[in-house]
Amino acid sequence: MPKTRSRSPHEGMHIAFFREVLRDIRRTMAEQYGLSRVSVRPIRSDASRLSIPVKITGVNRSGVNVRYFGKILGSNDILSDRTMQLVKNLYLHMNAQDPIFGFTETTEDMARQQYESLQAIYKAGIPTARPFGYHLVNGKIWLLVAEFLDLRPVSEAKEVSAEQIDTMFGYLKRLHSKGIFHGDIKPDNITMGDKIYILDCGVFRTDVPAAKKQAYDLACLLCSVPASHPVEATVRNARKHYSRQNLLDAVEYIDLVQQRQDFHFTNEQKDALKRAIAG
Repeated sequence: MPKTRSRSPHEGMHIAFFREVLRDIRRTMAEQYGLSRVSVRPIRSDASRLSIPVKITGVNRSGVNVRYFGKILGSNDILSDRTMQLVKNLYLHMNAQDPIFGFTETTEDMARQQYESLQAIYKAGIPTARPFGYHLVNGKIWLLVAEFLDLRPVSEAKEVSAEQIDTMFGYLKRLHSKGIFHGDIKPDNITMGDKIYILDCGVFRTDVPAAKKQAYDLACLLCSVPASHPVEATVRNARKHYSRQNLLDAVEYIDLVQQRQDFHFTNEQKDALKRAIAG
């Protein structure tokens, strides 16, 4: 008979803890959202670095089957967030640029920041996952609850139309005109369905000038679509919403964006992008 692998005491404790977290999430969804027969299932997401994304299903008080999107946030996420933000700031410092990235102090701060950022995007009239709340579910574990959207990220698109590109830059410009700066625009945070949706948000340092935050957001959007739309056409569309100087400011951050693990574009595409902006 094949041998079965025995679990170590540490592994057993980890499984028991995770089961306890799931139990507390089901209780929270019952108390806060009136759900019964609650199911919590992880969502596979290669882009999720700071949380465990989950799909929450259940039956509401009217007897209707409903779905929610959830993010499980723990203390390890704070450490990962600080490390990534520090690395990006260090890269800027080594290239004679001012650091611009901030971070949240606690898991509760992270949950609140993500909730408030989605709320700001939603209130600005930009399609996003509407946030419903954030809740302490187990000790220092927090749960962000938002609208569940069945969407496809730009990172999985082989082709993006000129109209969709124009919509993306139009949405970003609307956010910027309202003083909202995203901080984490990337191919997996721009999603497509019946509309273009902008998801999530990062954290800038509080003392960073608006022009620098805008430039970084713009660089990230420019670098999100080289694989699915011609570079020159992307720049032409960006110019409908941003000035030539705005685009030149964005060039300062393109090399940094290329270093991020959640962006994938070649040196040839990067050089073509810079030439198109300079031309």
